[in-house]
Amino acid sequence: MSLSSLSIFPATPVQVQESRRRSFVQWKGHMSEEQYFHRGTEVEQGESATNGKLTVWVLSPRDDPESLDFKCSCMTFRRKGLVVRRPNTLLGDTIVPEEVCCHGLAAVFTPERFRRQGYAKHMVRLLHWVLAIDPSLFPAFPEAWGSPPQRPIGVHPGHFSALWSDVGDFYRSCGPTDNIEGWVLRDASTTIWDVKPPNVDAPADSVSDEKWRWLAVDDLQMLYPVDEERLKQELIAKSAALDSRKTLLTFLPGEGVEMFQRTRSEYFWEKLEPPVTHWGVISRTSDDESAFATWTFERPPKTLLVTRLSANQENFGDLVSVLKYVAGRHGMERIEIWCLPDTLKSVTQNHGAIHFERKEHLPALKWYGAESPSDVIWLNRERFCWC
Repeated sequence: MSLSSLSIFPATPVQVQESRRRSFVQWKGHMSEEQYFHRGTEVEQGESATNGKLTVWVLSPRDDPESLDFKCSCMTFRRKGLVVRRPNTLLGDTIVPEEVCCHGLAAVFTPERFRRQGYAKHMVRLLHWVLAIDPSLFPAFPEAWGSPPQRPIGVHPGHFSALWSDVGDFYRSCGPTDNIEGWVLRDASTTIWDVKPPNVDAPADSVSDEKWRWLAVDDLQMLYPVDEERLKQELIAKSAALDSRKTLLTFLPGEGVEMFQRTRSEYFWEKLEPPVTHWGVISRTSDDESAFATWTFERPPKTLLVTRLSANQENFGDLVSVLKYVAGRHGMERIEIWCLPDTLKSVTQNHGAIHFERKEHLPALKWYGAESPSDVIWLNRERFCWC
């Protein structure tokens, strides 16, 4: 079937179920079919997906968009982010972060019978034309692809989109036209600790309730707005210290984005003993130097995944002790942190950490603004924003 006869469409409920049925065999992991479908429903009903934030897409014939014989599928999550551009000359040197719409792309899947025909590549290329804030910045839509896809009602245009690739640099070639890059890989630095027994003990004073406040799920909802204000101030400070040509951006953790990490792995952590009651800690300080971390649990191997972290060189060591204590308490074999700041990596040398570039879940970004992608810096590429 020619690419010009195909386009992308929001999936019908029946197509959504068919996409899950197709992907189950390859992506089930340790889940039963019932668990896999239940997780899909939980994701749909979660805060990161409700109110039109989740769209499942299918590549289908233009003349039969609801066909169950669609070629491939994927999903996008609408999110909020912050962008800091060079100062507006009308405001002098004032640096003002802009809250923007952005998107996360996930679950690109093609069944075996349709693979090696370019369908997945074509599907995600077409996505740029409905996700981008200003498609007029692209060259003309390729004639060989037929007519451009229409942006459905409820799909909001974004300033950038991101994905986490398990197929290397493939998505760089998936731009809106042949001569424009798609999603470009960024640094995938990873830090891990082996916490297999007997390395699970922590000094009592490091994990004392006098020093740390333990966070339940409801507490996380109160943490997000505080964290987002901190992220805003960090962007302002970093922008002021950089070349004025640089554009800085970050995803924001609220509105279900960070919580999504927990929903995805519930099938695993709901069986842990003792039951998980805390999903983060924050130091009991009243100044701007408070440290905090949030986490989830995944397998294999049994891992405490830090979803979001903020600390300095003085308090990071104690925070690591807390993470080791939590991991040991729930029988985890390791702790994993993405994109640990360089200022903290030196501290980890005294705590048995290993640093490496991971080979999966590689962060890749597509910038939709007029600025050069080479001048765009994606900050806070932590686990909280993965999808």
